[in-house]
Amino acid sequence: MKAAALAGLALILTPRPTSACATCIASPFGDQTYSWPYLGLILLPFGLIAAVVGILGYVHWKAQRLGGYFGAKDDPQTLKETT
Repeated sequence: MKAAALAGLALILTPRPTSACATCIASPFGDQTYSWPYLGLILLPFGLIAAVVGILGYVHWKAQRLGGYFGAKDDPQTLKETT
């Protein structure tokens, strides 16, 4: 019984041969698909910065259209005293 358990454990823990990824197997550097992830990682920060700047620019433009950040200015000739 111990011998069978030990043999089973040895078979389970024995390393198996592994295969390379699909890109490495398919073509030996003939297909340049491995460079797309790097290009995406390089360009991603620039895209995120452009999105944030665009959103902040839109908010600024919208605030300016609606009368500035603190609302419309009052007319200085209007009398507002109440007694």
